[in-house]
Amino acid sequence: MKNNLSHSEAAAIFNKDVKRVDWHDETLWFVREKRDKAAFQIPEWELLRETASQIKNNVLSNIHDYLLEFESNALKNGIIVHWAADGDEHNKIVHSIMEKYGVKQMVKSKSMLTEECHLNEYLSEKGIDVIDSDLGERIVQLRNEPPSHIVLPAIHLKKGDVSETFHKYLGTEK
Repeated sequence: MKNNLSHSEAAAIFNKDVKRVDWHDETLWFVREKRDKAAFQIPEWELLRETASQIKNNVLSNIHDYLLEFESNALKNGIIVHWAADGDEHNKIVHSIMEKYGVKQMVKSKSMLTEECHLNEYLSEKGIDVIDSDLGERIVQLRNEPPSHIVLPAIHLKKGDVSETFHKYLGTEK
């Protein structure tokens, strides 16, 4: 089970290590600079960004219709669609499917939905071994930590931290 610290509590602990905070800030700025360099190489970057924002707003404004259209198309293609009212129902549906087929281990890709629903913990409590395939997600999973960033889940960790984690849980050399 993951620790139960709130974001603010975890941040307060993290911020006590000033050298680590400075390193973390430098790392995030490095990532941001790389993103900015890539963005500025595309002359229509701002137009693309604004267009994407408008598409997102349209989808969110019409999500009900899009979901029903998706369901209709999926059903036509022989796909079974499950609807869940909340995270708990989502987890129960996933587990019932796994239980039906005797699945005891699952490799899953990075998913904010399953993170928000706490699917890993739920399945683990039901005896299912969940292995995240995204490297950053796997690292924090082994450490029993939540991801610290939506795109870079282990950005708060240094190479030495990852080395220690792999050594402890995977038996690699430090």
